[in-house]
Amino acid sequence: MAGRLVNALGATVATAEAFSDTATLRHMLRFEAALAHVVARAGLIPRKVAPIIAAACDPALYDPASLAAAARRTATLTVPVVKALTAEVARRDPEAAGYVHWGATSQDVIDTAMVLQLGEALPPLVKEIDGIVAAFAALARKYRATPMLGRTLLQPATPLALGQKIAGWASDLDRAKRRLAASFAETQVLQFGGASGSLSALGDKAGPVMAELAKELKLAPPPAPWFTQRVRVAAVAQDCALVCGALGKAARDISLMMQIEVGEASEPSGPGRGSSSTMPHKRNPVGATLALAAANRAPHLAATIVSGMVQEHERALGGWQSEWPTLAALVETLGSSVQALAEVASGLRIDTDALQANLDATDGAVLAERATFLLAKKMGKQKAAALVEKALAKGGPFVEALGDLEAELSDEKALLGQSPEFVDRLLADLRRR
Repeated sequence: MAGRLVNALGATVATAEAFSDTATLRHMLRFEAALAHVVARAGLIPRKVAPIIAAACDPALYDPASLAAAARRTATLTVPVVKALTAEVARRDPEAAGYVHWGATSQDVIDTAMVLQLGEALPPLVKEIDGIVAAFAALARKYRATPMLGRTLLQPATPLALGQKIAGWASDLDRAKRRLAASFAETQVLQFGGASGSLSALGDKAGPVMAELAKELKLAPPPAPWFTQRVRVAAVAQDCALVCGALGKAARDISLMMQIEVGEASEPSGPGRGSSSTMPHKRNPVGATLALAAANRAPHLAATIVSGMVQEHERALGGWQSEWPTLAALVETLGSSVQALAEVASGLRIDTDALQANLDATDGAVLAERATFLLAKKMGKQKAAALVEKALAKGGPFVEALGDLEAELSDEKALLGQSPEFVDRLLADLRRR
Protein backbone atom coordinates (compact mmCIF):
# COMPACT_ATOMS: atom_id res chain seq x y z
CA MET A 1 0.00 0.00 0.00
CA ALA A 2 1.28 3.45 -0.89
CA GLY A 3 2.52 5.48 2.05
CA ARG A 4 1.12 8.80 3.14
CA LEU A 5 3.75 10.76 1.22
CA VAL A 6 3.08 9.04 -2.11
CA ASN A 7 -0.65 9.49 -1.61
CA ALA A 8 -0.47 13.07 -0.32
CA LEU A 9 -2.17 14.44 -3.43
CA GLY A 10 -4.65 11.57 -3.68
CA ALA A 11 -6.36 11.47 -0.29
CA THR A 12 -7.29 13.58 2.70
CA VAL A 13 -6.63 12.62 6.29
CA ALA A 14 -10.33 12.03 6.97
CA THR A 15 -11.00 9.69 4.06
CA ALA A 16 -7.71 7.88 4.53
CA GLU A 17 -8.63 7.29 8.17
CA ALA A 18 -11.93 5.67 7.17
CA PHE A 19 -9.95 2.96 5.39
CA SER A 20 -6.99 2.80 7.76
CA ASP A 21 -5.85 -0.44 9.39
CA THR A 22 -7.47 0.58 12.66
CA ALA A 23 -10.78 1.44 11.01
CA THR A 24 -10.76 -1.78 8.97
CA LEU A 25 -10.20 -3.90 12.06
CA ARG A 26 -12.75 -1.88 14.02
CA HIS A 27 -15.49 -2.56 11.50
CA MET A 28 -14.61 -6.23 11.01
CA LEU A 29 -14.53 -6.81 14.74
CA ARG A 30 -17.71 -4.79 15.18
CA PHE A 31 -19.39 -7.35 12.93
CA GLU A 32 -18.02 -10.23 15.01
CA ALA A 33 -19.10 -8.67 18.31
CA ALA A 34 -22.59 -7.92 17.00
CA LEU A 35 -22.89 -11.44 15.60
CA ALA A 36 -21.95 -12.97 18.96
CA HIS A 37 -24.59 -10.93 20.79
CA VAL A 38 -27.32 -11.70 18.25
CA VAL A 39 -26.76 -15.47 18.00
CA ALA A 40 -26.54 -15.63 21.79
CA ARG A 41 -29.90 -13.88 22.15
CA ALA A 42 -31.31 -16.32 19.60
CA GLY A 43 -30.18 -19.23 21.77
CA LEU A 44 -27.71 -20.55 19.23
CA ILE A 45 -24.69 -20.10 21.49
CA PRO A 46 -24.44 -19.74 25.28
CA ARG A 47 -25.32 -16.21 26.41
CA LYS A 48 -22.31 -16.02 28.70
CA VAL A 49 -19.80 -16.21 25.84
CA ALA A 50 -21.09 -13.18 23.91
CA PRO A 51 -19.59 -10.52 26.21
CA ILE A 52 -16.31 -12.43 26.26
CA ILE A 53 -16.13 -12.45 22.47
CA ALA A 54 -17.18 -8.80 22.32
CA ALA A 55 -14.48 -7.79 24.81
CA ALA A 56 -11.87 -9.39 22.56
CA CYS A 57 -13.09 -7.31 19.58
CA ASP A 58 -10.73 -4.43 20.32
CA PRO A 59 -8.62 -3.52 17.26
CA ALA A 60 -5.77 -2.38 19.49
CA LEU A 61 -5.19 -6.03 20.45
CA TYR A 62 -4.14 -7.06 16.94
CA ASP A 63 -1.14 -6.47 14.68
CA PRO A 64 -2.17 -5.28 11.19
CA ALA A 65 1.18 -6.22 9.62
CA SER A 66 0.99 -9.86 10.64
CA LEU A 67 -2.69 -10.06 9.66
CA ALA A 68 -1.91 -8.61 6.24
CA ALA A 69 0.88 -11.10 5.68
CA ALA A 70 -1.37 -14.00 6.68
CA ALA A 71 -4.17 -12.75 4.43
CA ARG A 72 -1.92 -13.25 1.40
CA ARG A 73 -1.85 -16.99 2.18
CA THR A 74 -5.63 -17.39 2.43
CA ALA A 75 -6.84 -14.81 -0.14
CA THR A 76 -9.05 -13.21 2.47
CA LEU A 77 -8.36 -10.99 5.46
CA THR A 78 -11.20 -12.56 7.42
CA VAL A 79 -9.40 -15.88 8.00
CA PRO A 80 -6.41 -14.45 9.92
CA VAL A 81 -8.61 -11.93 11.72
CA VAL A 82 -11.01 -14.64 12.93
CA LYS A 83 -8.06 -16.86 13.84
CA ALA A 84 -6.47 -14.08 15.87
CA LEU A 85 -9.81 -13.21 17.49
CA THR A 86 -10.38 -16.85 18.39
CA ALA A 87 -6.94 -17.06 19.99
CA GLU A 88 -7.63 -13.89 22.01
CA VAL A 89 -11.01 -15.26 23.15
CA ALA A 90 -9.39 -18.60 24.05
CA ARG A 91 -6.87 -16.76 26.20
CA ARG A 92 -9.79 -15.32 28.15
CA ASP A 93 -12.10 -18.36 28.07
CA PRO A 94 -11.28 -21.56 26.11
CA GLU A 95 -14.95 -22.57 25.93
CA ALA A 96 -16.02 -19.24 24.41
CA ALA A 97 -13.45 -19.59 21.61
CA GLY A 98 -15.56 -22.32 20.03
CA TYR A 99 -18.39 -19.85 19.33
CA VAL A 100 -16.50 -17.13 17.46
CA HIS A 101 -17.79 -16.27 13.94
CA TRP A 102 -20.89 -18.48 14.45
CA GLY A 103 -22.74 -19.12 11.18
CA ALA A 104 -20.88 -16.47 9.17
CA THR A 105 -18.46 -16.68 6.27
CA SER A 106 -15.47 -14.60 5.22
CA GLN A 107 -17.36 -12.48 2.71
CA ASP A 108 -20.02 -11.60 5.28
CA VAL A 109 -17.34 -9.87 7.33
CA ILE A 110 -15.52 -8.23 4.42
CA ASP A 111 -18.61 -6.89 2.65
CA THR A 112 -20.22 -5.63 5.84
CA ALA A 113 -17.01 -3.94 6.95
CA MET A 114 -16.76 -2.29 3.52
CA VAL A 115 -20.34 -1.05 3.81
CA LEU A 116 -19.65 0.34 7.28
CA GLN A 117 -16.54 2.11 6.00
CA LEU A 118 -18.58 3.75 3.26
CA GLY A 119 -20.99 4.85 5.98
CA GLU A 120 -18.12 6.54 7.78
CA ALA A 121 -16.49 8.14 4.75
CA LEU A 122 -19.21 9.27 2.34
CA PRO A 123 -21.79 11.28 4.37
CA PRO A 124 -19.27 13.97 5.37
CA LEU A 125 -18.19 14.27 1.73
CA VAL A 126 -21.78 14.63 0.53
CA LYS A 127 -22.29 17.41 3.07
CA GLU A 128 -19.11 19.14 1.91
CA ILE A 129 -20.28 18.92 -1.71
CA ASP A 130 -23.43 20.77 -0.66
CA GLY A 131 -21.17 23.56 0.56
CA ILE A 132 -19.37 23.73 -2.79
CA VAL A 133 -22.69 23.90 -4.63
CA ALA A 134 -23.87 26.70 -2.33
CA ALA A 135 -20.65 28.67 -2.84
CA PHE A 136 -20.88 28.38 -6.62
CA ALA A 137 -24.57 29.34 -6.50
CA ALA A 138 -23.72 32.49 -4.54
CA LEU A 139 -21.10 33.43 -7.14
CA ALA A 140 -23.57 32.75 -9.95
CA ARG A 141 -26.08 35.13 -8.37
CA LYS A 142 -23.41 37.79 -7.94
CA TYR A 143 -22.34 37.58 -11.57
CA ARG A 144 -25.78 36.87 -13.02
CA ALA A 145 -25.43 39.48 -15.78
CA THR A 146 -21.67 40.03 -15.92
CA PRO A 147 -20.57 39.67 -19.55
CA MET A 148 -17.64 37.43 -20.41
CA LEU A 149 -16.18 35.98 -23.53
CA GLY A 150 -17.71 32.63 -24.37
CA ARG A 151 -15.23 30.08 -25.68
CA THR A 152 -15.91 27.11 -27.95
CA LEU A 153 -13.13 24.77 -29.09
CA LEU A 154 -10.88 27.03 -26.96
CA GLN A 155 -11.52 29.98 -29.30
CA PRO A 156 -13.51 33.21 -28.75
CA ALA A 157 -17.26 32.70 -29.20
CA THR A 158 -20.35 34.76 -28.45
CA PRO A 159 -20.53 36.45 -25.03
CA LEU A 160 -22.50 35.02 -22.13
CA ALA A 161 -22.98 35.80 -18.45
CA LEU A 162 -20.25 34.58 -16.14
CA GLY A 163 -23.06 33.54 -13.80
CA GLN A 164 -24.26 30.98 -16.34
CA LYS A 165 -20.88 29.27 -16.43
CA ILE A 166 -20.69 29.10 -12.63
CA ALA A 167 -24.32 28.06 -12.21
CA GLY A 168 -23.60 25.25 -14.67
CA TRP A 169 -20.83 24.01 -12.39
CA ALA A 170 -23.19 24.08 -9.42
CA SER A 171 -26.03 22.37 -11.27
CA ASP A 172 -24.01 19.44 -12.61
CA LEU A 173 -22.21 18.93 -9.31
CA ASP A 174 -25.51 18.89 -7.46
CA ARG A 175 -26.89 16.37 -9.95
CA ALA A 176 -23.88 14.09 -9.44
CA LYS A 177 -24.12 14.49 -5.67
CA ARG A 178 -27.78 13.45 -5.62
CA ARG A 179 -26.92 10.33 -7.59
CA LEU A 180 -24.11 9.54 -5.13
CA ALA A 181 -26.37 10.08 -2.11
CA ALA A 182 -28.95 7.69 -3.58
CA SER A 183 -26.48 4.96 -4.51
CA PHE A 184 -24.71 5.31 -1.16
CA ALA A 185 -28.03 4.74 0.65
CA GLU A 186 -28.45 1.50 -1.29
CA THR A 187 -25.08 0.23 -0.05
CA GLN A 188 -26.08 0.52 3.60
CA VAL A 189 -27.31 -3.05 3.79
CA LEU A 190 -25.99 -6.02 5.75
CA GLN A 191 -24.20 -8.88 4.05
CA PHE A 192 -24.96 -12.15 5.82
CA GLY A 193 -25.33 -15.45 4.04
CA GLY A 194 -23.09 -18.03 5.60
CA ALA A 195 -21.18 -20.54 3.51
CA SER A 196 -23.10 -20.25 0.23
CA GLY A 197 -25.99 -17.91 0.97
CA SER A 198 -28.57 -20.23 2.55
CA LEU A 199 -27.69 -19.58 6.24
CA SER A 200 -28.47 -23.25 6.78
CA ALA A 201 -26.17 -23.39 9.81
CA LEU A 202 -28.64 -21.22 11.72
CA GLY A 203 -31.70 -23.34 10.99
CA ASP A 204 -35.05 -21.69 11.60
CA LYS A 205 -33.33 -18.84 13.48
CA ALA A 206 -31.64 -17.57 10.28
CA GLY A 207 -34.25 -14.92 9.43
CA PRO A 208 -34.49 -13.41 12.93
CA VAL A 209 -30.70 -13.45 13.33
CA MET A 210 -30.23 -11.63 10.03
CA ALA A 211 -32.77 -8.99 11.01
CA GLU A 212 -31.28 -8.50 14.48
CA LEU A 213 -27.72 -8.37 13.17
CA ALA A 214 -28.70 -5.65 10.70
CA LYS A 215 -30.39 -3.73 13.50
CA GLU A 216 -27.34 -4.11 15.75
CA LEU A 217 -25.08 -2.68 13.03
CA LYS A 218 -27.58 0.05 12.03
CA LEU A 219 -27.84 -1.33 8.51
CA ALA A 220 -30.82 -2.39 6.43
CA PRO A 221 -31.55 -6.14 6.33
CA PRO A 222 -31.20 -7.50 2.78
CA PRO A 223 -33.97 -9.53 1.11
CA ALA A 224 -31.28 -12.17 0.62
CA PRO A 225 -27.47 -12.35 0.68
CA TRP A 226 -25.94 -10.43 -2.24
CA PHE A 227 -22.59 -12.20 -2.55
CA THR A 228 -22.43 -12.06 -6.36
CA GLN A 229 -25.01 -9.32 -6.98
CA ARG A 230 -22.72 -6.29 -7.06
CA VAL A 231 -24.80 -3.53 -8.64
CA ARG A 232 -24.92 -1.68 -5.31
CA VAL A 233 -21.14 -1.49 -5.14
CA ALA A 234 -20.68 -0.72 -8.82
CA ALA A 235 -23.29 2.05 -8.74
CA VAL A 236 -21.70 3.88 -5.82
CA ALA A 237 -18.31 3.54 -7.51
CA GLN A 238 -19.61 5.05 -10.74
CA ASP A 239 -21.29 7.89 -8.88
CA CYS A 240 -18.07 8.68 -6.98
CA ALA A 241 -16.39 8.98 -10.37
CA LEU A 242 -19.19 11.22 -11.68
CA VAL A 243 -18.75 13.62 -8.76
CA CYS A 244 -15.00 13.70 -9.45
CA GLY A 245 -15.80 14.48 -13.08
CA ALA A 246 -18.18 17.31 -12.18
CA LEU A 247 -15.59 18.80 -9.84
CA GLY A 248 -12.96 18.35 -12.54
CA LYS A 249 -15.05 20.30 -15.04
CA ALA A 250 -15.16 23.31 -12.72
CA ALA A 251 -11.46 22.89 -11.98
CA ARG A 252 -10.58 22.83 -15.68
CA ASP A 253 -12.46 26.07 -16.36
CA ILE A 254 -10.98 27.79 -13.32
CA SER A 255 -7.44 26.77 -14.23
CA LEU A 256 -7.88 28.11 -17.78
CA MET A 257 -9.35 31.36 -16.47
CA MET A 258 -6.32 31.65 -14.15
CA GLN A 259 -3.76 31.65 -16.97
CA ILE A 260 -1.84 34.92 -16.74
CA GLU A 261 -2.73 35.95 -20.27
CA VAL A 262 -6.44 35.40 -19.45
CA GLY A 263 -6.47 36.57 -15.82
CA GLU A 264 -10.20 36.31 -15.26
CA ALA A 265 -10.14 34.30 -12.01
CA SER A 266 -7.80 33.30 -9.21
CA GLU A 267 -7.87 30.74 -6.45
CA PRO A 268 -7.69 31.95 -2.83
CA SER A 269 -4.20 32.79 -1.65
CA GLY A 270 -2.35 31.90 1.51
CA PRO A 271 1.17 31.30 2.82
CA GLY A 272 2.92 28.90 0.46
CA ARG A 273 -0.24 28.19 -1.54
CA GLY A 274 0.50 27.73 -5.23
CA SER A 275 4.19 28.45 -4.88
CA SER A 276 6.84 27.00 -7.17
CA SER A 277 10.08 25.32 -6.11
CA THR A 278 12.08 27.41 -8.60
CA MET A 279 9.95 30.36 -9.79
CA PRO A 280 8.98 32.80 -7.04
CA HIS A 281 6.59 34.72 -9.30
CA LYS A 282 4.24 31.76 -9.84
CA ARG A 283 0.85 31.22 -8.27
CA ASN A 284 -0.27 27.80 -9.41
CA PRO A 285 -3.89 26.58 -9.39
CA VAL A 286 -3.47 24.17 -6.48
CA GLY A 287 -7.09 23.21 -5.87
CA ALA A 288 -7.75 22.78 -9.58
CA THR A 289 -4.67 20.58 -9.89
CA LEU A 290 -5.84 18.22 -7.14
CA ALA A 291 -9.37 18.05 -8.55
CA LEU A 292 -8.10 17.34 -12.05
CA ALA A 293 -5.76 14.63 -10.76
CA ALA A 294 -8.76 13.00 -9.08
CA ALA A 295 -10.85 13.30 -12.24
CA ASN A 296 -8.12 11.42 -14.11
CA ARG A 297 -7.94 8.58 -11.58
CA ALA A 298 -11.57 8.07 -10.64
CA PRO A 299 -13.01 6.65 -13.90
CA HIS A 300 -10.41 3.89 -14.05
CA LEU A 301 -10.93 2.92 -10.43
CA ALA A 302 -14.69 2.79 -11.01
CA ALA A 303 -14.15 0.72 -14.16
CA THR A 304 -12.23 -1.87 -12.14
CA ILE A 305 -15.25 -2.33 -9.88
CA VAL A 306 -17.72 -2.48 -12.78
CA SER A 307 -15.56 -5.03 -14.60
CA GLY A 308 -15.60 -7.20 -11.48
CA MET A 309 -19.39 -7.55 -11.55
CA VAL A 310 -19.37 -10.75 -13.61
CA GLN A 311 -19.00 -13.20 -10.74
CA GLU A 312 -19.32 -16.95 -10.61
CA HIS A 313 -22.25 -18.75 -9.01
CA GLU A 314 -22.88 -18.04 -5.30
CA ARG A 315 -19.41 -16.91 -4.20
CA ALA A 316 -16.86 -15.59 -6.66
CA LEU A 317 -13.17 -15.92 -7.37
CA GLY A 318 -11.30 -12.64 -7.84
CA GLY A 319 -14.28 -10.35 -8.49
CA TRP A 320 -15.31 -9.12 -5.07
CA GLN A 321 -11.75 -9.46 -3.82
CA SER A 322 -10.75 -6.65 -6.20
CA GLU A 323 -13.39 -4.25 -4.89
CA TRP A 324 -12.32 -3.33 -1.37
CA PRO A 325 -8.89 -1.82 -2.08
CA THR A 326 -10.19 -0.20 -5.26
CA LEU A 327 -13.22 1.31 -3.57
CA ALA A 328 -11.02 2.62 -0.76
CA ALA A 329 -8.74 4.31 -3.30
CA LEU A 330 -11.75 5.73 -5.14
CA VAL A 331 -13.34 7.24 -2.03
CA GLU A 332 -9.98 8.66 -0.98
CA THR A 333 -9.65 10.18 -4.47
CA LEU A 334 -13.12 11.68 -4.15
CA GLY A 335 -12.23 13.10 -0.74
CA SER A 336 -9.13 14.77 -2.15
CA SER A 337 -11.14 16.44 -4.92
CA VAL A 338 -13.95 17.57 -2.63
CA GLN A 339 -11.59 19.12 -0.10
CA ALA A 340 -9.62 20.89 -2.83
CA LEU A 341 -12.64 22.42 -4.58
CA ALA A 342 -14.34 23.34 -1.29
CA GLU A 343 -11.45 25.70 -0.59
CA VAL A 344 -11.48 27.06 -4.14
CA ALA A 345 -15.25 27.60 -4.34
CA SER A 346 -15.41 29.53 -1.08
CA GLY A 347 -12.53 31.84 -2.04
CA LEU A 348 -12.65 32.14 -5.83
CA ARG A 349 -11.87 35.68 -6.98
CA ILE A 350 -13.13 37.16 -10.23
CA ASP A 351 -11.47 40.03 -12.12
CA THR A 352 -14.29 41.80 -13.96
CA ASP A 353 -11.84 44.19 -15.61
CA ALA A 354 -10.07 41.23 -17.19
CA LEU A 355 -13.41 39.80 -18.32
CA GLN A 356 -14.17 43.06 -20.13
CA ALA A 357 -10.65 43.44 -21.50
CA ASN A 358 -10.80 39.97 -23.06
CA LEU A 359 -14.11 40.86 -24.67
CA ASP A 360 -12.69 44.14 -25.96
CA ALA A 361 -9.60 42.39 -27.34
CA THR A 362 -11.72 40.84 -30.08
CA ASP A 363 -12.51 44.31 -31.49
CA GLY A 364 -16.16 43.35 -31.46
CA ALA A 365 -15.67 40.36 -33.77
CA VAL A 366 -17.62 38.18 -31.34
CA LEU A 367 -20.67 40.29 -32.21
CA ALA A 368 -20.67 38.87 -35.75
CA GLU A 369 -23.42 36.35 -35.07
CA ARG A 370 -25.72 38.99 -33.59
CA ALA A 371 -24.99 41.38 -36.47
CA THR A 372 -25.85 38.69 -38.99
CA PHE A 373 -29.26 38.09 -37.44
CA LEU A 374 -29.99 41.79 -37.09
CA LEU A 375 -29.22 42.37 -40.76
CA ALA A 376 -31.05 39.23 -41.84
CA LYS A 377 -34.34 40.81 -40.77
CA LYS A 378 -33.86 43.36 -43.56
CA MET A 379 -32.00 41.53 -46.32
CA GLY A 380 -32.15 37.81 -45.60
CA LYS A 381 -29.54 35.64 -43.96
CA GLN A 382 -27.33 34.97 -46.98
CA LYS A 383 -26.84 38.64 -47.86
CA ALA A 384 -26.40 39.50 -44.22
CA ALA A 385 -23.73 36.83 -43.78
CA ALA A 386 -21.87 38.13 -46.83
CA LEU A 387 -21.96 41.68 -45.50
CA VAL A 388 -20.71 40.63 -42.08
CA GLU A 389 -17.88 38.62 -43.62
CA LYS A 390 -16.88 41.66 -45.67
CA ALA A 391 -16.85 43.83 -42.54
CA LEU A 392 -14.72 41.29 -40.70
CA ALA A 393 -12.28 41.14 -43.60
CA LYS A 394 -11.66 44.89 -43.34
CA GLY A 395 -10.14 44.39 -39.91
CA GLY A 396 -10.25 46.88 -37.08
CA PRO A 397 -13.23 47.48 -34.82
CA PHE A 398 -16.11 45.40 -36.10
CA VAL A 399 -18.86 47.69 -34.79
CA GLU A 400 -17.42 50.65 -36.70
CA ALA A 401 -17.26 48.61 -39.90
CA LEU A 402 -20.99 47.97 -39.70
CA GLY A 403 -21.82 51.59 -38.92
CA ASP A 404 -25.58 51.76 -38.53
CA LEU A 405 -25.71 48.73 -36.23
CA GLU A 406 -23.47 50.27 -33.57
CA ALA A 407 -26.31 51.01 -31.13
CA GLU A 408 -27.91 47.62 -31.52
CA LEU A 409 -24.62 45.77 -31.22
CA SER A 410 -23.72 47.74 -28.10
CA ASP A 411 -26.92 46.69 -26.30
CA GLU A 412 -25.44 44.69 -23.42
CA LYS A 413 -28.76 43.14 -22.43
CA ALA A 414 -29.37 41.83 -25.95
CA LEU A 415 -25.73 40.77 -26.14
CA LEU A 416 -26.18 38.27 -23.30
CA GLY A 417 -29.37 36.82 -24.77
CA GLN A 418 -31.06 34.44 -22.34
CA SER A 419 -27.91 33.94 -20.27
CA PRO A 420 -29.10 35.77 -17.10
CA GLU A 421 -32.46 33.96 -17.28
CA PHE A 422 -30.61 30.64 -17.58
CA VAL A 423 -28.76 31.54 -14.38
CA ASP A 424 -32.10 32.12 -12.65
CA ARG A 425 -33.47 28.81 -13.89
CA LEU A 426 -30.42 26.84 -12.83
CA LEU A 427 -30.44 28.41 -9.37
CA ALA A 428 -34.18 27.89 -9.00
CA ASP A 429 -33.69 24.25 -9.84
CA LEU A 430 -31.03 23.99 -7.11
CA ARG A 431 -33.38 25.54 -4.56
CA ARG A 432 -36.06 22.94 -5.34
CA ARG A 433 -33.74 20.06 -4.47
